[in-house]
Amino acid sequence: MRLRHAVGAALGALVLTVTPPASAHAANGFFSYRYGLPGAQTTGFMQDPTSLHCTDIPEIEGHPLQNGFSPENRTDEDVFLFLGEDCTGARTTPKAGTSAGPLRVFKSVHFDNGS
Repeated sequence: MRLRHAVGAALGALVLTVTPPASAHAANGFFSYRYGLPGAQTTGFMQDPTSLHCTDIPEIEGHPLQNGFSPENRTDEDVFLFLGEDCTGARTTPKAGTSAGPLRVFKSVHFDNGS
């Protein structure tokens, strides 16, 4: 009986040591958006954005009068758009493969892989 437990424990330890660590998950595709002030708008872009992680829109971070807008979610995951930095405030959720107009404003994003 003890031998069986010892063998089981040894095999369990072996499995844990040879199992590769889980890699970070990213959405496949791109997410683009517009940002800036009227008359000086630019397009921002994220390729294969990290999932399950809050990302502030870097071009407008620290600029309280600017927002991201007109999101185009061409990834394979839904995205949460937040009105505030650090994924705070009200949120909306454009589904994977969709886009929205200039009235959809946000300062941070969070991709959801359904986990």
